[in-house]
Amino acid sequence: MNPLLPLPLPTPPPGLRPAPQLFGWGLGDAGQLGLSLDLAENIPIIRKPRCNRYVEQKMAENALGGVGAGLETVAAGGMHSLMVDETGTVWSCGANDNAALGRVTIHTTDPAEPSRILEIDESTHLPNTVPVPIQSLVNERFRAVKVVAGDSISAAISDTGALRVWGTFRGEQGPVGFSPNTMHQFTPTPLPALAGVKVVAAAAGNDHLLLLTAQGSVYTMGSGAHGQLGRRVLDWHRAHGTAPRRIVLGRVTQPAVAVGAGENHAFAVDAAGTVWGWGINARGQTGTGYRGAADQVVAAPRRVRRLDRAALGGATVVQIAGGSHHTLFRTSDGRVYACGIADEGQLGLADDDPAFADRAFPGFLPEPARVAFPDADDPVVHIACGTNNNLAITRDGAMYAWGRQVVGELGLGHDEDVKTPTVVVRRVGNSWAAVDAACAGQHALALLRRRT
Repeated sequence: MNPLLPLPLPTPPPGLRPAPQLFGWGLGDAGQLGLSLDLAENIPIIRKPRCNRYVEQKMAENALGGVGAGLETVAAGGMHSLMVDETGTVWSCGANDNAALGRVTIHTTDPAEPSRILEIDESTHLPNTVPVPIQSLVNERFRAVKVVAGDSISAAISDTGALRVWGTFRGEQGPVGFSPNTMHQFTPTPLPALAGVKVVAAAAGNDHLLLLTAQGSVYTMGSGAHGQLGRRVLDWHRAHGTAPRRIVLGRVTQPAVAVGAGENHAFAVDAAGTVWGWGINARGQTGTGYRGAADQVVAAPRRVRRLDRAALGGATVVQIAGGSHHTLFRTSDGRVYACGIADEGQLGLADDDPAFADRAFPGFLPEPARVAFPDADDPVVHIACGTNNNLAITRDGAMYAWGRQVVGELGLGHDEDVKTPTVVVRRVGNSWAAVDAACAGQHALALLRRRT
């Protein structure tokens, strides 16, 4: 009997007052920033964090959980976004062509401009350019605590460990479906294969999901073309099978305590503090090392030895986030490590960082190296990865960005790449403190709270 089990169910964060405001930046052409009912105000590219006035209005209307209530957490997918308010209601906005929003939308002509086609919610008739509640979850009194978003797949976990999933999985040739009988799952649904199982955490890659149960089991589902499911697949249907299946971490199975994902790679941390990585590894993004072509795909969970508890001086990895070809790891004492592609600042390491000395592969680091932040006495409490960009939030509310950008994904007011963590929200001397953040394909979201 493991004393760590069952793992605790997710719990809502304390209601902060004043409540955080939603900010967004980057690409917003599909409504993924959720900024306004007025289409003219939904500027395609925003290079600095912009306050979401629509959500601010909903806060003023006490629509997010009563007087003074706001949002608790956010998630960003390929071209859509999810938010959870203080009642546990999930709101969504952005593109819905692959059912990522969890609600049915229809296309209609814009009355103000007949040549323009709008995508609107079937029930409320609100456009997809603003967050709209997922009514089916409201109807079943689903109190969401955690949400995750992939390219066109989304999931929510409740305070009782219930799981709901919606959207579709895609493969290299296009959509492969949500389940054997459903191409697009437009509304949140439980998974029959996990009936009665309590889920405590989830992670989303582009087209795969990891699910962590209260008993420390890890299940994977979705597209497995690049080994990201961490298990053997026998044919095309199983490679893209959406039914969740349990995977094993090593030979002596310890219960898992955390999961994480990149676009086509995945991770779990077990109760002994061992980090396991698998999936595509062509740029060393699993952190398991790279010796040549045989290591381009890690088909089953492999140990990330550089992040063992002993190597970390007794600390353990508590959060993992990944991009297209890179990964960040956050430790229990607030350090951040990175591995993977390093050609455009994705890892947050300066050109003269010792990790780059005498490396065998000039374009990437196959094992994690520590990322330096300006204030060593302000530990990192949250990390997020987009395709090639990153965000980190510290204990004192500072927010840093770094990596490659094309449409202002870093929120720094320009389109230049940034190789090391650079301040977006200052630790001191700023009226805002960062609370939560999410990165996606080409947009980012943050919850910022006014300092008192």
